[in-house]
Amino acid sequence: MKTLRSRLVSSAPRPAPARAWFLTAAVLALLVPAGRAQDVDIGVRSTVVDKSLQWSHQTSAPDEGGHGKSFALFAIDLVKSDQKLVKPVDQEAILRQLLHQLELNGFHPFAKGTKPDILLTVSYGRGSMKNPYIRDQGETPTMDGTPESRISGAFAQQIMDEKTPGYEANLQKASFEKLFIRVTAWEYNPDPKAKAKMLWKTVIVADDPDHRDLNAIAAQMIEVGAPYFDKSLKKPELDFYRPMPEGHVNVGTPEVVPPRAK
Repeated sequence: MKTLRSRLVSSAPRPAPARAWFLTAAVLALLVPAGRAQDVDIGVRSTVVDKSLQWSHQTSAPDEGGHGKSFALFAIDLVKSDQKLVKPVDQEAILRQLLHQLELNGFHPFAKGTKPDILLTVSYGRGSMKNPYIRDQGETPTMDGTPESRISGAFAQQIMDEKTPGYEANLQKASFEKLFIRVTAWEYNPDPKAKAKMLWKTVIVADDPDHRDLNAIAAQMIEVGAPYFDKSLKKPELDFYRPMPEGHVNVGTPEVVPPRAK
């Protein structure tokens, strides 16, 4: 029996090295999406709108806006949409998470008796956002940070961008409806009649708004987005994968239910 088994094993066809490599790669390709399916795909889009300090070389790094770190929170608002969120959002929880991450990244609330360097507005919700992979899109800045976009024309760089590997896939993915949290910084001006001046904006997005609860992932979204406040990205968007928060089910004492009488 042992001899027969040895012959059966030794006579089995062995894949060539190239074939073995292909089979291994195929198995890994199947395993990776399964793991990623349990993660939250978070995108960060950050832009310095007011570049005056960059142009005058008054920043510590080329990507930084150089605006002040002393802030006052002006407003937090839900951007209403035809499609409702899975659950109402706890705004106080979002503010607590934002304040924590602002402190970790060098920002601080303005002291009493002083003036803040910047005013921060926060907006959140679900909707079709401005696609960062389409260049030359105009945007109308609003004080509450609500994104308003329009395509105003073609741009030569767009043609070059579309030739880069993975660009089309990223463009299509960015066109899906998103859950979003947007943090926008404005210049502080005590004149109530003065025109609002946007300094920088960071938009943090996540997919699947039909099934994903913003409350459950807001902390992760703000955590990955806060390091890019007042910074411009070299890429249209940065992707981060974070594990879904663990859920808990409380099971009570089991009870025996008698069968119903016929």
